[in-house]
Order: sequence, then structure tokens, then C-alpha cells
Amino acid sequence: MNAIALRSPDSLIVGRSREIAAAVTLPVAAAALVAAGTAPLTPRGSAAVSTACVALATRMALIRHVGAPAGRTPSVVRPFDPFHDPTPLALQGTGPAPDRDRLRTAGDRCVRLWQDWRLQGCPDDERLGAAGALALGAWCSWALGSPERARTRARHALDTVPDDALAGLVLRSVRARTAPAWWG
Repeated sequence: MNAIALRSPDSLIVGRSREIAAAVTLPVAAAALVAAGTAPLTPRGSAAVSTACVALATRMALIRHVGAPAGRTPSVVRPFDPFHDPTPLALQGTGPAPDRDRLRTAGDRCVRLWQDWRLQGCPDDERLGAAGALALGAWCSWALGSPERARTRARHALDTVPDDALAGLVLRSVRARTAPAWWG
């Protein structure tokens, strides 16, 4: 049975609106995650990251951006098309090693976004973005070779949104004891 056909027209519109908003905010979110320094996200950056992290396709683009090879500073983020683009090598922990500081900064900023969401009382309309950001933070931890931190972050993301695909993938990778090939 087609699950999409079972949804109401209103839920389809809301879902598509979120995906469009995620795609529109992708460049601002990518820039905010990899901005120089260790300062937390600005309110504008936080809103962009939260919005971009609602959709899995935009998170794949963020993984490709954050996980860009060390020594190559990404200046432009390219949208991810799940029907035409190959799975980012960084998602699998293969290919050129990414910049560790960039991964750490992006992961910490994603976690801080989720923590701020919790401190605000967990507003339901921001739940998907907060969980998506935390799942991205979990992937960053996994990519850095920190499985316990990745496991904790992925579990919290799944507690927030039980069917988050990226958090589920990170948690399965940790449980299977798979690690990125970058760090040996």
C-alpha cells in the first residue's frame, strides 16, 4: 500500500513545505555550521540549521559539506538529489579524510541547537529540526571516531523523533562497530 496515498492533502502540503524550506535555508545552514571559531550558532544560524535539518536530503547535503576533505574549505553547498546523486562518501566514512575541527565545530553546534530546544520546553513545531540537527551531530561524532558520543546523540535524537533515518543509521553503525576508514 502506498503510504503517501493514505495521508491527508493537508499533511502532504505541510511535508512539502518543510522540504522546500529546508532546501531554501541550506546555504545559510551550511555556512553557519562551518563558520570559523567555536562560537555557538547565532539566532539566524540556529533557525537555518533547524529548518535545513528537517529533511533527510538536506542533511545529506550538509554531511557532504561538513565532511569535505581536509584542506579544502567548502565555499558553496550543493543540494543533494536522492534520485540522481550518489550517497556521499563521507556518510559511509570513506573517501578523503574530513577536517576534524570542522566536524567537531559542526557537531557541537548541532548539539547546542538541540539543547536549546530542550531548554525552551521542547516546542513541538521545532521537534523535527532539533532531532535532525542532533542526528547530524551524532554523525559528526561517529565521523570523528567517537562511537560512545555518537551513540548517546543518536539515542537522544531517536527519543525525540523515533523514526529519524540518520540517527537510526548512526546508531546501527555504532552497534555494528563500524568506524570511518579515515582514522585507521
